[in-house]
Amino acid sequence: MAECPLRGEEVTDHPDRLWAWDKFVYLDEKQRAWLPLTIEVQIEDRLRVLFRQEDIILGNPMTPTQIGPSLLPILWQLYPDGRYRSSDSSFWRLVYHIKIDGVEDMLLELLPDD
Repeated sequence: MAECPLRGEEVTDHPDRLWAWDKFVYLDEKQRAWLPLTIEVQIEDRLRVLFRQEDIILGNPMTPTQIGPSLLPILWQLYPDGRYRSSDSSFWRLVYHIKIDGVEDMLLELLPDD
């Protein structure tokens, strides 16, 4: 995890799972909310998403049908090799996971199909 443009404390306790709660909120196994702040396509058409862990008041959960089509999957699960596997069976690289002034940011990048 090297490509972080900011200086912060590297976090090694990554969420095991991220579930879509509603269109713009994911929850981890500790019931912490993660918001996708930016979604961008990089060189070689690699999709990246920057998540920020925020304390928010949660509304009612939404079903995948209610959430509708999205560039982001409904679920990510952390694998032992440090990558995330999403509900559509794609793999995502954890680019960085840092904490600055108590705020966690985590950048995931979609890996090309093998």
